[in-house]
Amino acid sequence: MNLPCPYRFPHGKRKALVMSYDDGSEHDRRLVDLFNCYGIRASFHLNSGRLGLPHHISPGELPSLYQGHEISCHSVNHPDLTQLPEEAIRREILDDRHALEDWSGRPVRGLAYPFGAYDDRVLALLPELGIDYARTVICTETFQISPDFLRWQTTCHHNRAMDLAERFLQDNGMEPALLYIWGHSYELDGFMSGDPSKNWDYMETLCRCLHGHETVHYTTTIELVDYLNAVRRLDWSATTVTNKASMAVWLHWQDNTVELQPGASMRLKHPQR
Repeated sequence: MNLPCPYRFPHGKRKALVMSYDDGSEHDRRLVDLFNCYGIRASFHLNSGRLGLPHHISPGELPSLYQGHEISCHSVNHPDLTQLPEEAIRREILDDRHALEDWSGRPVRGLAYPFGAYDDRVLALLPELGIDYARTVICTETFQISPDFLRWQTTCHHNRAMDLAERFLQDNGMEPALLYIWGHSYELDGFMSGDPSKNWDYMETLCRCLHGHETVHYTTTIELVDYLNAVRRLDWSATTVTNKASMAVWLHWQDNTVELQPGASMRLKHPQR
């Protein structure tokens, strides 16, 4: 976002961290415990058609297991959506939303593409299906925020996260920085893992590294999307900025971080020319 001055994440933080995990494996139980221990929050993308099957969590676990984290769509049955007719795409996503909302008792507005696969047909359907963001498996290995929420790009898979986490924490630039890590919890047990050394000990070391930094905002994808949409709604004139959203927004202006409440305006005092 090209704004007249840099924004900040909630409470004036310049950096944000999101963890994003797919499929609803039984290993999510251990991963959630680990995240909770280190104050890390995550988005969990679930296939409602697989919940309750062997090696998966059960529908009845959703309200308690993922408390404090986001529950998001991953389709009902995990097909390649690009290979389906439009009505089948609608059913895979909408039926998944309905089931996850019924079981969890909370809104579900995000999606992770099964296999990371999408095309123009899939993209065109998402707004009518109530999807506000859709995560890909494209890794940029940067801390830039994906400009297109329906083609959300990640920083990295967790296998490559340690070095990037250290770079992220050392980053002292001016622009907002996001570390967005994705993966599957079962990989930490060695299933379908490209690197068995990236196990539970590795994940705990990563979480310990990322834990408790005053400059980092720990959040979920949908909360981040809502905040960024509020930033995008800021109304700028030559001399003022007005917050038209329903949540507070933080801005960094002339070496100060300022909280702008909903409906409030701030005068932009430019240096004397």
